[in-house]
Amino acid sequence: MSGGKIISDLAMTREMPTFGTETILLVEDDDTIREIGRQMIEMGGYKVLTARSAEEALKVYGSHGMEISLVILDLIMPGMGGKRCLEYLLGLDPDIKVLVASGYSANGALIDEQMGAARGILNKPYDAKDILAAIRKVLDKGHL
Repeated sequence: MSGGKIISDLAMTREMPTFGTETILLVEDDDTIREIGRQMIEMGGYKVLTARSAEEALKVYGSHGMEISLVILDLIMPGMGGKRCLEYLLGLDPDIKVLVASGYSANGALIDEQMGAARGILNKPYDAKDILAAIRKVLDKGHL
């Protein structure tokens, strides 16, 4: 996705109350998807911390947990993986707001089973309008 496409999507999004200043932790093992997601979220006014793995996400959360308002967590990652990471994050903060991200939306039952206490599901590839709307909705209402 080009930067022009992101800006075009955001121009349409500006009509909706989807912008903010909170800190978001984006956990994604794919460098390209992580960078595109970071750019989209930052264009919405948010501060973005990133992690390449579940293990790195737990370290970042351990250092910055008090300032992180929402975690966007890739479900399928090598190593610990998203499901176990979510369990650990809930152990650190039972009220944590987590959106699970997956490119495997066709198998909804599997995602529902694995997402546990997440506040909702984001489909990949990310769409600027959808990701910003989902972030704002979870931050304001607690779930999608």
